[in-house]
Amino acid sequence: MQFIHEMLEKASKEFRNKQGIVFKDKRYTFSEINEASTKIADFLISKGIKKGDRVGIFSTKNVEEIIIIFAVMKIGAVFVHINPSFKEDQLRHVVTDCDIKVLFIHESKVEIYKKANINQEQIDMLISMSPLIDIEDNENMYYFNKILQETILPLKQTININQHDPAAIIYTSGSTGKPKGIIVTHRIFYDSTVISADFLKNKADDRLISITPFSFDGALSQLFTMVYVGGTLVLQESLFPKDIVSTMINEKITGIHAVPSFWKMLLQKYSPFEKYEYPHLRYISVIGEAFPMEDLMKLRKILNNTDFYMMYGTTEAFRSTYLPPDDFDRKIPSVGKPIPGVEITIVNEDNSPCEAGEIGEIVHRGVFISPGYWNDPIKTKKVFKDGALYTGDLGRLDNEGYLYFEGRKDAMIKSMGYRISPEEIESCICKLEGVKEAVVVSVIDKDYGNRIKAIVVCNDGEILTRKEIVSHCKAILPYYMVPHIVEFRDNIPKTGTLKINRSQLS
Repeated sequence: MQFIHEMLEKASKEFRNKQGIVFKDKRYTFSEINEASTKIADFLISKGIKKGDRVGIFSTKNVEEIIIIFAVMKIGAVFVHINPSFKEDQLRHVVTDCDIKVLFIHESKVEIYKKANINQEQIDMLISMSPLIDIEDNENMYYFNKILQETILPLKQTININQHDPAAIIYTSGSTGKPKGIIVTHRIFYDSTVISADFLKNKADDRLISITPFSFDGALSQLFTMVYVGGTLVLQESLFPKDIVSTMINEKITGIHAVPSFWKMLLQKYSPFEKYEYPHLRYISVIGEAFPMEDLMKLRKILNNTDFYMMYGTTEAFRSTYLPPDDFDRKIPSVGKPIPGVEITIVNEDNSPCEAGEIGEIVHRGVFISPGYWNDPIKTKKVFKDGALYTGDLGRLDNEGYLYFEGRKDAMIKSMGYRISPEEIESCICKLEGVKEAVVVSVIDKDYGNRIKAIVVCNDGEILTRKEIVSHCKAILPYYMVPHIVEFRDNIPKTGTLKINRSQLS
């Protein structure tokens, strides 16, 4: 197999002067990205960073992130793209959990870094992605631009990278309330890139828009696929509908990968999306959560010359199924059949196969399966069994083998493309003075999809407002975890064993 960083080296020769990455008003060739990533790689080696060391990236979307990702893979280290929405608690947990040796940080994230109170001795190097950053009393601070400007002699060092070595750790919400790290190997990146490019029919003339952070597996898939086929990735900084529409038209975007909440944003009342035509848009792929049928059909009518690929997958196994455009009208709301190399089964509580139409847990076998969770052998053993991934998602297969997603087995919430732990939000709310108890559930809103609802019980004599609850959460949690609805009650219903009865809380 070919490694992802070798794909970049190949693209830098075959498509040397072709636009590989577009960011704002700048165009970068594959050759420029490759040369810059080699410089950063050599610098990291010169500073003692070894194969397997974890290298963190905490930044808003920009081209430097891409250079760093490839640099880290070139030396066999492991990149950890930290969700840019994370606040200080989540940042501190990630840095500590996977023992990050080097942290690349953007100026927009410095205040969060300072508030996190991370032990200066824990991180060997802090590398500023912006020339304006100045973190006091940090003797190990370096500057990205200076590294690129300085002449660094290539180190004649052979790094033996195995296809099953970790290439990245992707952190997502866990059922215990803290983000958990999912290990992604070089082989998984390679297989998902080649197979995705095949069924999406990606070619060198494709121009994809990158919307989500590189802490999302979908964003990484788009990046690697464009490098593989020699296409162009356009980084979208602003998420205002008018700016996205402008990019789609001006950059002649041919493909978009996004969650339903993104499309619902473009379909909202004051968005200019419906006013224009998109003749270059060859396809869209949709994944992440349920897509209300009314909105999906409205989008289909607007993009009537665009192919729709409906998908299902998890970060633990990247992609599981896809519904080809030719099957859309006949099989929607199905999320399709297994991707080549994948086997999907549905099992009941006894781990026996379900009959067609019977709802059970979705089990993924075959390619793309992660080795497990970083630093969590107990959780790994529970979810990854006998070479299969037990997703925790509920679904059913019809007589033709098409999958239909039916929700979650546990209390995890899927909203805005994120998998969210209710326990993490509940813990946050309970830290607010005056709160006796809190429970968080998901409710369906026909206009916005899955919404987060917090039910709060105050201490006797205490009165709190929705604004106080929301403000408290905004200060501690990423934006996508902040409750949309707050309801105050005198008590929370419990089962006979005194567990929360979530079925009575919708």
